[in-house]
Amino acid sequence: MTHNTSRRKFLRTTGAMLAAPFIVPASVWGANAPSNIIRLGQIGCGSRGNELMAQVLRAPQARYGALADCDRPFLLRYQQIVEDQYGIDRKPPQQDSWKVIPVPEPEGAVDAYEDYRRILDRNDIDAVIVAVPDHWHAKIYIDAMDAGKDVYGEKPLALTIEQGRHIARKAEETGRIFQTGSQQRSDAKFRKACELIRNGRLGNIKHVDIAVGGSRAVAPMPDTPPPPGLNWDLWLGPAPWVPYNPLRCHLTFRYFWDYSGGTVTDWGAHHCDICQWALGMDHSGPRFVEGQAETVQPNYFETFTQFDFTFTYTSGTTARLHSRGNDIVFHGEKGTLTVNRGKLQCDKPEILETPLRDSDERLYQSDNHMQNWLDCIKSRTQPICPAEVGHRSLTLSHIANICGKLGRKLEWDPEHEVFVNDHEANLMLSREERPPYHHRAGG
Repeated sequence: MTHNTSRRKFLRTTGAMLAAPFIVPASVWGANAPSNIIRLGQIGCGSRGNELMAQVLRAPQARYGALADCDRPFLLRYQQIVEDQYGIDRKPPQQDSWKVIPVPEPEGAVDAYEDYRRILDRNDIDAVIVAVPDHWHAKIYIDAMDAGKDVYGEKPLALTIEQGRHIARKAEETGRIFQTGSQQRSDAKFRKACELIRNGRLGNIKHVDIAVGGSRAVAPMPDTPPPPGLNWDLWLGPAPWVPYNPLRCHLTFRYFWDYSGGTVTDWGAHHCDICQWALGMDHSGPRFVEGQAETVQPNYFETFTQFDFTFTYTSGTTARLHSRGNDIVFHGEKGTLTVNRGKLQCDKPEILETPLRDSDERLYQSDNHMQNWLDCIKSRTQPICPAEVGHRSLTLSHIANICGKLGRKLEWDPEHEVFVNDHEANLMLSREERPPYHHRAGG
């Protein structure tokens, strides 16, 4: 089978979402990107990385220069897709009777690396998109900012509260443009809901109901050797070493404590972010958390399958994070407003129908999360969800998981980011990281 035929077969079978609707002709740039094009590297080519790649390939002011992933089949497949989109013809080595003759890299080639640091070492890469499991976030984000790269960092921002603080501090120290991938802030429905609430259309908010669904339960599967091309030790990175198991990798990594925080952090990062935005708490958080959680057995996964937590803010407003449904419902003195990715409803229709006044507060407007980041790289202004905001929103999910593990009410100090008079809970603000993959807070 020829090289070009194998590309076409791959696009037919596994690359449908990256197909013709957003093909970018090579003539847009010619062989080399001009100086006003943002040169991007992407670290992580799995499911979410695939979705982000589709967005980048629609953006005329950005062009990939390199990709990195420790799973070689993923890496090479998406290298092929991106180069096909750019009209780059990568020819296979020539074979004569006794040796393989390599061919030169094509002009404008998108390089593929197993080690993400190869991207960070390149002076021609301006910024990186990072779509890797949560346990790798802190190290890669901090390494990237130390290397002078702007960062689009997938949510949840970090595996722990301590890591999140280190990421936010590094973004401030380096002045890099960091966009947390909490893309609901770039959705008009969520922005309108938050503007209505911030301008008092519901009156004082008494309670917020945050439904995010529960984590999955599955029967155990036996450990196996890693599949060909996957560097399992590198995939584990800062996490403790364990034998490879298909359930630990790729999409289902988020249901193991060593790599993520289950649905509490996965969807909680999104919906708690909107709660924080609506309440004007982007730089603070609740004072108390209480509730209960459990993991249904038998289950190979570890994270909570059912949970029900309540946060209490200093203002007296409460917010309930639970595992039934997938809505955010704001209960105010004057009405009840419900929002999710498919709807914006209010029990008083006139609240939604009455336009905001010229004197009303307007929130940061972004209608495209990736485009907002790219625009901010050019303008050197802050994007809609910088690291500090992503960290503060995710803190709700982290303190909820800690509450669920300890099984008791906790008092949280959002100013100093510690639990009050609870040494055991404070020990859970950070985790051990396996060398040599541990992150360095100070760069």
